[in-house]
Amino acid sequence: MRPPGEPTDRLVAVYALLSGAALAFPNRPDGWLLLALVHAAALVAGLGPEPVRRAGRAASRAWPATASFLHDWYPLFLIPLLYSELPLLNRAVHEGIYFDGVVQGWEQAIFGGQPSRTLAAAMPWKPLSELLHLSYLSYYLLIFGPALMIRAAGRRADFRRAVFALMLTFVAHYLFFVWFPVQGPRYLFPAPGGSLADGPFYRLAHAVLEAGSSQGAAFPSSHVGVAVAQTLVTRRYLGKWWLVAATLTAGLAAGAVYGGFHYATDVLAGAALGALCCGVAFRNRAAPGRPSGPDEDPPAEPAG
Repeated sequence: MRPPGEPTDRLVAVYALLSGAALAFPNRPDGWLLLALVHAAALVAGLGPEPVRRAGRAASRAWPATASFLHDWYPLFLIPLLYSELPLLNRAVHEGIYFDGVVQGWEQAIFGGQPSRTLAAAMPWKPLSELLHLSYLSYYLLIFGPALMIRAAGRRADFRRAVFALMLTFVAHYLFFVWFPVQGPRYLFPAPGGSLADGPFYRLAHAVLEAGSSQGAAFPSSHVGVAVAQTLVTRRYLGKWWLVAATLTAGLAAGAVYGGFHYATDVLAGAALGALCCGVAFRNRAAPGRPSGPDEDPPAEPAG
């Protein structure tokens, strides 16, 4: 088990600080103190001061397999938890005010209209709708699939690099959601209807969003940003599998607008931010991956 305080841990620590700062605003939620303490604990643990390092080494000696697994995978376990707190944080800052009007203005200037309202109406074809809604749902496969494939191949150092790139992409988007919240067209306009609404993948996509979406998490689109980043991760570490990821990402991006889930501007900004974060992660000399044991693989050259 590598000690706390490595790049992914520090990234989580920095995010805990920058997002937790929202709790200093007067509209913070009931129970904010507990949430602030959780953020403070994440900050301290991520920075890895010596007492935390000693505790990590002790845990590694006592339960080596469990400690190693948890330290490798905890960032992925954090993703839904961090997502769920976003409405509490952005409301603390902005008191329920969202910046959809700003993004709609960009949409009008760039596209001359609102594609999230007109695309499905212009092409109300059920097979196309089902394909794009299924592609939109592939987001969850794109989050976890590349990491699972890399780790299953025993390439632990590459796994850590891939997780670092993924988490950098997530936290960059989540900071936008805290400090510049946008609801997106799904909250403001009717969903595409008619025969499209009878499709099973249409219904499933809407059910998933109703069950677990966080208000204010539209711009930039983390669905698209993460999908783009994972496509680049897949190209670097999994070779020709990137073609599958790229195909899913293209369908996901189109489905985000077609289904009325995101503004087209969200999609463009998410794609740019995802590519930028992945590029930064790949070029970061301090990124994780230095071999720390006999099961570590050497740094990989870009595939493809």
